[in-house]
Amino acid sequence: MNHIYHLLEQYFSQDTKEAWSCASLVTRSGSSYRWPGAMMMISPWGKSFGLVSGGCLESDVIRRAQKVWQMGQSDYMVYDTADEESFAASLGLGCNGKIGILIQAISAKHHELLSTLYQRLQQKQASYLLQCYQSPIADYINHWVLLDEHGEVIMTTHAEVTSHLTSGLYPIKKQLPDKQKVQVVEDNHWAIAKITPPVQLWVLGGGLDAEPVVNIASTLGWIVTVVDHRVGYARATNFVNAKNILDLPPEQAAKHAGFDQVDAFICMTHNKIIDAEWMKQLADVPSAKYIGLLGPQSRKIEVMERAGLTDDFSYKVDGPAGTDNIRGDLPESIALSIVAQCHSAVQR
Repeated sequence: MNHIYHLLEQYFSQDTKEAWSCASLVTRSGSSYRWPGAMMMISPWGKSFGLVSGGCLESDVIRRAQKVWQMGQSDYMVYDTADEESFAASLGLGCNGKIGILIQAISAKHHELLSTLYQRLQQKQASYLLQCYQSPIADYINHWVLLDEHGEVIMTTHAEVTSHLTSGLYPIKKQLPDKQKVQVVEDNHWAIAKITPPVQLWVLGGGLDAEPVVNIASTLGWIVTVVDHRVGYARATNFVNAKNILDLPPEQAAKHAGFDQVDAFICMTHNKIIDAEWMKQLADVPSAKYIGLLGPQSRKIEVMERAGLTDDFSYKVDGPAGTDNIRGDLPESIALSIVAQCHSAVQR
């Protein structure tokens, strides 16, 4: 569970009065395991959530985080695995790249900003987190700025520098990134990470073959909802990794809160009539980046005809669901194939 949403979920379930720290991957060149925007939360006792590498640098990051609290100053550390003389290379790492990690103590203001960010993610709102990792003004490096999806400042962690930050961020606001970027404004080096809510997946059909789909998707940090109105399906004991289980027929889906914000649907009821009813509902969901339908192409055509849908919508539905690159006929293999195809679609 390395998505920032889940890191914050874990963080706020802890005793946050302790002296926690945050490590953020802010710069990258060459090869690296994770991309800028990756984050790690660290307790004063060395307990941590998240990864900023493949697990090879985390022990050193934890050690440095404890020093950050002791010294009261942020630490920006560059790990260069391509330099044979560097500390990172001495660890035997094989990425052959360079990453910059910013470690900061979480003050009361940082905690408040993280709480606002977490609330926005819960409300399915995207945000931009700005962190200054190099600056002639040392105080800037200790503080964050949170922007909404339009680039407007929501809050900063230091009221006295808000006006300076706001005026200096104008060039940044003009070119907000789709994911992450670095921008230099008046000698201040800003790491900008777009933080989007975790993928919302609805699995339509609660049969036995839906279980591995739910398990794999939840491992990716997705918020998974299983929907099936049929008696004997979608039992809670079989879907312990699902966030929600809904007893909901297709014709009532549009009335359910959040239905029009779901990112992906995988239809696996194994019933042509029910599948056709679901397709009618999904045709009007603007947020859907992926719709998968079990069965061969001929079955998809029959379902679409039964639903009375046009070819324009049919082209948007992947049927048969899944990628051809993954072989196997076990439910787990099929689930892996479907989720892999879905992952590719929602991450574009």
